[in-house]
Amino acid sequence: MIDYFKKQFPAYYFLIAILLLSLLFFYELNHKEKVLRDALLNGTLQSSSASNSNIINNGNKNKDSNGSSQVETNTNQNVKQNEKHIVRSSVGGLIRPILMVEEAKPSQNLAGLNVSLNEIVNAGKQSGRIQSASVYVKDMENDDWIEVNDTEGYYPGSLMKLAVLITYLKKSEDDKRILDKTLTLEKSAIAPGQTYKDEVIKPAIPYKISDLLYQMIVRSDNFATLLLNRELDINDLNKLIHVLGLPKMDMHNANYTITAKDYSKFMRILYNATYLNEENSQQALSMMSHSGFKKGLMRELPENVIVAHKFGENVSGNIRELHESGIVYTGTHTYLITVMTKGLRVSDLADEISEISSKVYHYFMP
Repeated sequence: MIDYFKKQFPAYYFLIAILLLSLLFFYELNHKEKVLRDALLNGTLQSSSASNSNIINNGNKNKDSNGSSQVETNTNQNVKQNEKHIVRSSVGGLIRPILMVEEAKPSQNLAGLNVSLNEIVNAGKQSGRIQSASVYVKDMENDDWIEVNDTEGYYPGSLMKLAVLITYLKKSEDDKRILDKTLTLEKSAIAPGQTYKDEVIKPAIPYKISDLLYQMIVRSDNFATLLLNRELDINDLNKLIHVLGLPKMDMHNANYTITAKDYSKFMRILYNATYLNEENSQQALSMMSHSGFKKGLMRELPENVIVAHKFGENVSGNIRELHESGIVYTGTHTYLITVMTKGLRVSDLADEISEISSKVYHYFMP
């Protein structure tokens, strides 16, 4: 028996060697597959966060490779991967498109800007110009972002007109005829007052929904908004709200608040074209770039700078709130800024927004 195994040993040795080599091969194969998956994920994140900065100038934007403009159902998930927050939306089936991605923590690259903005806010409080202010800034060329006074919520007021616009444009992707439907304002209609107002629609004249959307965004017309809100299905609006992980909408509740960072999500999904399709995302941002409000973010900026923006205001007793959010296209750099303020005089709040906007612009464009 011993002689037999001695004679067979080379064959057994050969089989053991083959087995070891096979195990090594499968280990390397699984390892490379894992590395490839990670690389693909990171590549997707980079392309999602580094969208084309010339969206207004040339109308071309990068979409997430998952085709996330097809969102129909709205199960929101926040996933932390490699210190990034990933917000996905389920559209049914086997895909979960990426809506937005960002670093989990504020960027140290913008630490200097953060210090400067805190100084402006603190000086505004000490002077009595404001009672509080919050700021969110995101460099749209990369994942860098910062925020000041991030936990305070504000009543959004007319800022939420942007959510109404997005909801109608989303609905039009299934049926474009909705934008041609006409609505008519009755003479007895009453809309909330505004400090900053422009021309408003006239009673007894039929307006297409597409025209009312323009009037609502460009001129912040509360009468146009009144008609649009009557026609809007609140469930459609809340689908959008749910996608972004925000509290269910209740604009009649004075305690409904939103932070600067959370509101900025509306701007980001338009810039990335990850909720609406490219055509409608472009249309929304282009409309916002024609806003007639110039007393806040745009006041100190050069005339050739394009800003797609929306402002909102609110009055509660003797406390005023004024907010503005916009994507700033300098021609060589693109960034998102949202400023929310609270105080006694709306003109002081506009001054605060203007000063903060100027500081951010000169930080990116020294």
